[in-house]
Amino acid sequence: MASEPTSEQLALIHNAIYAGNKIEAIKLYRTVTGKDLKDSKDAVDKLAAELEAGNPAMFAKRLRQSGSLATLVFWGAVAAAIAYFVFTLG
Repeated sequence: MASEPTSEQLALIHNAIYAGNKIEAIKLYRTVTGKDLKDSKDAVDKLAAELEAGNPAMFAKRLRQSGSLATLVFWGAVAAAIAYFVFTLG
């Protein structure tokens, strides 16, 4: 018999969604409710959409942070390539 998550369990699921860990949120939802994977994924997708609509700043912040990491990785790769050419050709 499937049950609905308590407010504490729902808070854990919300935190996983806010952290960008949707797989963890789906696992938590499945454990709590006993629903199958598809129903759990659909429910978490719906929750994520509701959370983003209600607080888009939380999601925009996460996107900016991941963008910063991508930028850092890109420039690190450029620096490594330049160093490689300098030391092999120079």
